[in-house]
Amino acid sequence: MQSVFKTKPRRSGVAAMILSGATIAVAAMLMPANAESIKLGYSAPFLTDPFQAIMANQTLKAVKDAGMEAMPATNANGDAGKQATDIRNLISAGAKVLIVNPTDSQAIVPVLEFAASKNVPTVLIDIAPAKGKSAMIVRADNKGIGGKACEALGAAIGGKGKVLSLMGDQATTNGRDRTTGFNECMKAKYPDVTIIEQPTYWKTDKATSAAQTVVTTTPDLTAIYMQSDSVMLAGVLNVLKSAGKLTKVGEPNHIFLATVDGTPYALEKIREDLLDVAVAQPLDLYAKFGAFYAKAAAEGKTFTAGPTDHNSEIVPVGDNLMDYLPATVVTKANASDPSLWGNQTEK
Repeated sequence: MQSVFKTKPRRSGVAAMILSGATIAVAAMLMPANAESIKLGYSAPFLTDPFQAIMANQTLKAVKDAGMEAMPATNANGDAGKQATDIRNLISAGAKVLIVNPTDSQAIVPVLEFAASKNVPTVLIDIAPAKGKSAMIVRADNKGIGGKACEALGAAIGGKGKVLSLMGDQATTNGRDRTTGFNECMKAKYPDVTIIEQPTYWKTDKATSAAQTVVTTTPDLTAIYMQSDSVMLAGVLNVLKSAGKLTKVGEPNHIFLATVDGTPYALEKIREDLLDVAVAQPLDLYAKFGAFYAKAAAEGKTFTAGPTDHNSEIVPVGDNLMDYLPATVVTKANASDPSLWGNQTEK
């Protein structure tokens, strides 16, 4: 990894490989250390959809594989106030480091400040804070994700038509970035496309209701962009089926469908020709490197900006460093690729 620790790494029985004097290979750091176990707390925004539930399970497994003690994951159930209480409770129960996926990017800021006041470092995964200091943020380039969905969708519909955009929660960086990336790309490359935006707040019922309204009132709808197939896809497919508008990819009058996440369900629907494209988040890497950076933070290690040894870039964002992990565009051509996280777990 090209990012350099600012403190001298601890040696152990499974000594980390030293590169260029000060650089430590990620793979070695992921091995359990011969040291007192580090107690880690994991705070989830909600666990009601497959993406979040699978990510929590994989992250806690990665934490244990890294030689740390994993406390049971907390579930904020979409409530930013409850997440703040959950995190305070984790610290009170002895957590020495935290992995947090924020419910709200702004509301998490004072929580980060509280953790820092208790000398408990925090690593954020998937969603970034509006501000505030963390040890590392691990997420994908969500503006880029929105842009990739736009490029696939816009080209497929010939740059013309009406597109329903089912937005995620705009109080989160992911929701805002996926909206901005999609809209900026559309404006620049496909200006003749009309975008019909509908908020969903990452709620299945709201996404389904919005899809029902737009599908039934827009007979010339050409495409639907869903910012989370984990939350939205099943409901949208049911709406299209009920409206008599669910056709397979390549058939006449097919409504092009593009999603984000790459869940097992989404990959299955791609293989069945019911979903055109998904931009798969690197969920498995969120878990792996969330655990890696948490362990490093607990041991007093820090990083600098630069390329990594896992095909990503650590970049400065405000007061923080963010490891931008790559996302993959999935079509029927690669939907069975075993490297996709959605093919590594049960539905």
